[in-house]
Amino acid sequence: MADQGTLEKLTLKGYEDEEFKTPVSGDRGTFKLQINPTDYTLKMDAPPSQKINETLASGQTIEKTLLAEMRNITLKFHLDSTGVVPGITSVSTAVTDLKWLCVEYQGKVHDSFFLQIIWNSLVFNCKCQSLSIDYLLFKPSGEPIRAIVTANFKEFVSAKTKSLKSNTSSPDMTHIRTMKSGDSLPALCQEIYGNPKHYLQVAKANGIVNFRNISPGRQVLFPRLEK
Repeated sequence: MADQGTLEKLTLKGYEDEEFKTPVSGDRGTFKLQINPTDYTLKMDAPPSQKINETLASGQTIEKTLLAEMRNITLKFHLDSTGVVPGITSVSTAVTDLKWLCVEYQGKVHDSFFLQIIWNSLVFNCKCQSLSIDYLLFKPSGEPIRAIVTANFKEFVSAKTKSLKSNTSSPDMTHIRTMKSGDSLPALCQEIYGNPKHYLQVAKANGIVNFRNISPGRQVLFPRLEK
């Protein structure tokens, strides 16, 4: 096994919001593993995509497909307060802090915290699904001094992020774009459909008379092309 002292320690970082912009304050807002896991399991599921209806400012209603949450991570790691490995003086306290950060209900957010797993190049936004603690060694008093934690995390993607990701470039999907300065219908049609000639069809669908003069900030519907 590689020297743990030379490695970046895997860290669980808590957030109060689903956009992962407001970190949980205080020392308990992060949990740094005492010993890095030797491996982790990444599971990918493929549930059906979720469909929603979205109403534009013009009153048009379109159906959008949201990307499914597909990835799950299982981590297994040790807690040790025997003194052999530095970093933890009490397994019981470490377990309490881990439970508080990962699975306990937090009145401030009306749920458990949102979590980010950070380890070298791995950055995984998620919610903890379960914690399992196996206690292995005890003091004569019964206090645990060694344990193995198995933690399951499910990837979390906010509704806003799902919506943005669903607007991928495909002529078989309906897209909404907010016009910015310098945008043009032919250029956006090239990006979305692979052909700028569809700009007249898009202009007609949106009731645009002068496609060369579209005000920035206007939402434009790019309809699914009929084959």
